[in-house]
Amino acid sequence: MVVDWVADGLNNLVSLPGSTVRVSFLKLKEDAVGEEVLGVVRGILENFKLISEFSFGENFSPRRARGFSIASLAVFAGLTELEVVDSNQELVNYHKDKVRDQINNMIVVDYVVPLPPLVQSASL
Repeated sequence: MVVDWVADGLNNLVSLPGSTVRVSFLKLKEDAVGEEVLGVVRGILENFKLISEFSFGENFSPRRARGFSIASLAVFAGLTELEVVDSNQELVNYHKDKVRDQINNMIVVDYVVPLPPLVQSASL
């Protein structure tokens, strides 16, 4: 599966060791209004202040996306920030409820950028 979108607004935080990345893919129902769903996704950054960087958009390569038409990428400074966001269930559910009836399927992948291996200095 491949989802391509124009990723405006991303700097180099994605590659910072210890940062946490959440990628979400949405497959809309046939009668869904994509602009409404994009509006809700757009509001994520405004409501979740611990997101360091955020990008979202409509897929421009539908043949390879298996029906997923909207994607987003949120970068957090670390796993703790992601956990704080996830713990605010009232706000999370508020956003989900806005689009729940328009989404057929959703994939969410979280990834922690690994820290570099520790270099041990040898004493001679």
